[in-house]
Amino acid sequence: MFISFALGAVGVAILVLVLLDFLYTAIGAAPVAPLSERVARAAFFVFTKIMPQGKTRHRLSGPVVMTAIAVTWIVLVSLGWTLVFQISTDAVMMTESERPAGFVRDFAFVGHLLSTLGGGPFQTENPFWLVLSVLAGVNGMVILTLSVSFVLSTTTTVAQARGLLTKASMFDADSAEMNSIILPELADLVSNLNAMQFALYYSAEHPARRVPPAMVEMAQRVAPYPEAMRRLRIALEPLPGFMAPQGTLDQLTDAEFTARLREWAEQYSL
Repeated sequence: MFISFALGAVGVAILVLVLLDFLYTAIGAAPVAPLSERVARAAFFVFTKIMPQGKTRHRLSGPVVMTAIAVTWIVLVSLGWTLVFQISTDAVMMTESERPAGFVRDFAFVGHLLSTLGGGPFQTENPFWLVLSVLAGVNGMVILTLSVSFVLSTTTTVAQARGLLTKASMFDADSAEMNSIILPELADLVSNLNAMQFALYYSAEHPARRVPPAMVEMAQRVAPYPEAMRRLRIALEPLPGFMAPQGTLDQLTDAEFTARLREWAEQYSL
């Protein structure tokens, strides 16, 4: 009995952890995602080690990272609910034989609930477990719905970033358009990247369309022009994960700021 409740407690802890991470990531609009950020970095690291150089490497980096995050959410939520249903051997029964389903079949039962397909060839009759089954189904519906919106918002941010980089190449670094159009739009982009930080893992075949390195290139272009550089620094300072070792960017010279920006961009480079 103690082991069953311990497994259930572990399941609840997993569900709370994943739910918080999912809410922060998908709808929190904040650069705080303790679980998914670690998954993204691990997936990106493995991808860079095993994927050979070539166009496919740049096409797949973002989708691979997003898939890894989604799979982690699904697997952990499934495991969490499965452990919760281990509290009682009678929580999930086989429909035909009315025998306890067991761990593997409980996992399949949870999979049916999360995919909103119903309970499959399983049933639960106790009102408590019926309520939990409904909650699991709602949990699955929320994850599926918000995950689609999250992916769409991320790819939209990627497209916005690439469009801005293309537009920036049309103007001279000291032009009025750079100061009045490009740099303010860069600030808007950085704000979106704080909400959709995994867009930074998307690469592109053309080097000029790779977002983090292109930001470094833009800083190098405007560096000779103090007013443009001042505006660019204001726009880029809120980048997710972009912080000086001392904790502040204000004390850095323009050259040190660009060097820190280059160091930041390397973590997203293939």
